[in-house]
Amino acid sequence: MNDRKGEGHVGPQPVQPPHGSDGPDFRGVLRHHYASAFKRFARLGFIFLAVWLLVYYSGIDYLFLLGVVGCLGFIFNVIFLWSRVLWILKCSRVFHTYPLEFRGPITKVNRDRELLFLRFADQGNEANMLAKSPLARQGWPEGISDGVWFAGDDPFGGAAIVPGSGELLFMQPNAWKLFAEKRKNAGEERNKRAWRAWIRWRVTFRLRGGT
Repeated sequence: MNDRKGEGHVGPQPVQPPHGSDGPDFRGVLRHHYASAFKRFARLGFIFLAVWLLVYYSGIDYLFLLGVVGCLGFIFNVIFLWSRVLWILKCSRVFHTYPLEFRGPITKVNRDRELLFLRFADQGNEANMLAKSPLARQGWPEGISDGVWFAGDDPFGGAAIVPGSGELLFMQPNAWKLFAEKRKNAGEERNKRAWRAWIRWRVTFRLRGGT
């Protein structure tokens, strides 16, 4: 259960979900994001690889710098691919550990490139969430203000799917240290569940997945 439940909090009434009560097909959303990550890699990664191999096997000395560019370009694209896949995998772990529930509306607090600062209506002003698109897309997903399908536990974080656009977001509390006591007092079962979902520890949101 999420930490917000059972505290006697009086807030906005739950928003009627725009889709079925069972939530979206998160497996389909995950497949789509995995496919998008590999398509991004294929657009440039294989081109850099081909240039690198062509220069290497041709043995033409004056093309050496071109070969270096091809090698470095391929390596960086592999790193970007790994970063995107890792973020999607984090979301997958959450979806396979927690049920999806509709949460909304959402207040847009701030945005820093691909990092989104937002707040659920039932959290209170102190509980901002930091969210990141696994594909490093910049800007607010269309329709996010109405709410999202969320899976997780507020003091630990979670993952969400934006209805309509199907955008995937990984989330954790922005003020991670302020929720340390809540995580500590959450109980053994909730902490074990958070470990299984890979949200028991703070992640580094600044690890980008490329542009």
